[in-house]
Amino acid sequence: MNAHHLKRWAMAAALAAALPVTASAATTATTATSAEIVGYYPGWKSDAFPVTAANVGAGKLTMALYAFLDVCWNGRHGNPEPSVNYVAACQDAAGDAASANGALVFRDAASDGANLRALVALKKQHPRFKVVVSVGGWDWSNQFSNVADSVAARASFVASSVKLMRRFGLDGVDIDWEYPTEAGVPCVAGAVCARPADKQNFILLARELRAAFDAAGKQDGKHYSITIAAGGNANYVNEGAAGSGWIKQLSQSLDWINIMAYDYHMPWEKSSGHHAALLADPGDPVAASGFYAAGSVQRYLQAGVAAHQLVLGVPFYGYGWKGCAPGANGDGQYQPCDGGASGGVDGGNSYGFSHLLKQGYLTAGFEGDRGYRRYWNDAAKAPYLYHAAERVWITYEDPASLKEKARYIKAQGLRGAMFWELSNDGQHQLLDALSAAMRR
Repeated sequence: MNAHHLKRWAMAAALAAALPVTASAATTATTATSAEIVGYYPGWKSDAFPVTAANVGAGKLTMALYAFLDVCWNGRHGNPEPSVNYVAACQDAAGDAASANGALVFRDAASDGANLRALVALKKQHPRFKVVVSVGGWDWSNQFSNVADSVAARASFVASSVKLMRRFGLDGVDIDWEYPTEAGVPCVAGAVCARPADKQNFILLARELRAAFDAAGKQDGKHYSITIAAGGNANYVNEGAAGSGWIKQLSQSLDWINIMAYDYHMPWEKSSGHHAALLADPGDPVAASGFYAAGSVQRYLQAGVAAHQLVLGVPFYGYGWKGCAPGANGDGQYQPCDGGASGGVDGGNSYGFSHLLKQGYLTAGFEGDRGYRRYWNDAAKAPYLYHAAERVWITYEDPASLKEKARYIKAQGLRGAMFWELSNDGQHQLLDALSAAMRR
């Protein structure tokens, strides 16, 4: 497993529906003491990025989402689709074989268990810090449709979730289903990864999980949370001709929804573009359809989801394009390119913020020594880098753009901010900036 999704919005721009770009006034304000700051911890990176107080920064987080657990189906878990190519026997928290369809399972019981215990240990020094397991993700969402469609599998999912909470002293479950009714990773021949009833079945799964968590919480003297990672495009919020009513129903069983407000532009597109613009830039071809962070938030508000149940996702990574024409402004923005750049992490087109610092693209958030110039798009509230000689264009998030997003979150009365993911911010410059902006 590698990322949360590098292909997350491959079809989303084409599916986005038109939507007003002006924000409605918030009825409540997010305060410094109530704001959630939620960060994903990538469990599969724990050898290189172990759970330590320095790496996690629990004092600045309200919640760590441990990515990822999977669900068992016919004694196996994983995804056989060639882009993932991982299937293994189901393994419960004790390392024993698990066979119940729908049960939560670990990739590696020893490693995942050790990581969770280390995260939970950080709660002793930071009482507000919570530890939640995230189930699914881009690679491992292929069995959610089957689980949610089965009464028995839903019951197994719920029972194993309660058992896991109590075993490790966890605080909840985050369901990262990508996506109900249209699986992001295509199914292999003969498998079912999506069905028209997915969104209604999701409501049932969340409702049953909420009932069990509330009952367990009364016994245990604590609150067990349920959150989801949700798409920012209209196709996710809507249920075809039935409209957006389903997402409001789903939200009634959730503590909040983490909106994945990023990947609006991707490096396989023929032109450069901001992957996490906050506001609409008239120069962006997809802005008119509300394909930017504030537009995604408005979709949920217009669907009837309360502002205090919405958490805005922000990326601690960026993307690079190569062969980008300079354009009239000489900055490569919204210009034709030749595809993804190769200077990112592991020679790819993904540029974590730590990578930008370590490789000299940036120095303390500003221009580094590699010949890249930093630009700021004030309409979109987004930074970008361009190397005129090498014709490489990079979209990313930085402290300035996070400050703008924190201001928006508070003005709209949203629950807080979520980010993907901790290892992309090894020096904590982004977490420090986000925490400071949210707590002012």
